[in-house]
Amino acid sequence: MESSLKLTKSVEDYLEVMYNLYNEKKVIKVKDIASNLNVKPPSVVEAIKKLAELDLVSYEKYGDITLNKKGLEIAEGITHKHDILKNFLNILGVDMRTANDDACAMEHILDSATINKLKKFAEFTDVYPQAEDFLNSFRYYETHGKLPAKDE
Repeated sequence: MESSLKLTKSVEDYLEVMYNLYNEKKVIKVKDIASNLNVKPPSVVEAIKKLAELDLVSYEKYGDITLNKKGLEIAEGITHKHDILKNFLNILGVDMRTANDDACAMEHILDSATINKLKKFAEFTDVYPQAEDFLNSFRYYETHGKLPAKDE
């Protein structure tokens, strides 16, 4: 779901991490967010306060954090974009770790229309009968710098 709220990369990262933590552990704790984002707990607390002001999360001091409806919708959207980008990069042959890191960077800057085109391309490669040949030709070109011979 697209939001009219303009969020910073940092806020989106916090929401995405909280969404993933909830899906993995069913609880969201400051220490887990800090660990995932490689930041100190006081930074997380400040971010959580800002997210609460935007009505994206609820929290109690020293308690669990909960994504509110709006926060959950935004976090799901960010995660969806991340998954589309990671899948596209995997199709290109980018290794999983790099694809994940690059998707994380790209999800914040690419327009939704661009992400949708990449999604459609990825879907196309799943259903188009000659997609495997096309991708193999691309990999050959990537390695050799030239198109494969017709019989390769």
